[in-house]
Amino acid sequence: MRRDSATLIFSVLKNIPITERFRAQFRVEFFNLFNRVNLAPPSGTIGGGFGQSSDTAGDFYGSPGIGPGEPFNMQLALKILF
Repeated sequence: MRRDSATLIFSVLKNIPITERFRAQFRVEFFNLFNRVNLAPPSGTIGGGFGQSSDTAGDFYGSPGIGPGEPFNMQLALKILF
């Protein structure tokens, strides 16, 4: 479990033995577990929006995904280890 700027990241994994040398690992990761809004810094321009935050943090990266300001996300993974 890790906490990143007002979001909570939680993961659960299960190791499954297949043979003596091989095993599988199933993992579930939750990003922004409680779906909290992480707002960007407020606007610094004088005008109608002065001091208001109308954007979420991380939107300046230009692509949705896993990062600050993103809504709840869940990721599933299956690995074969040998």
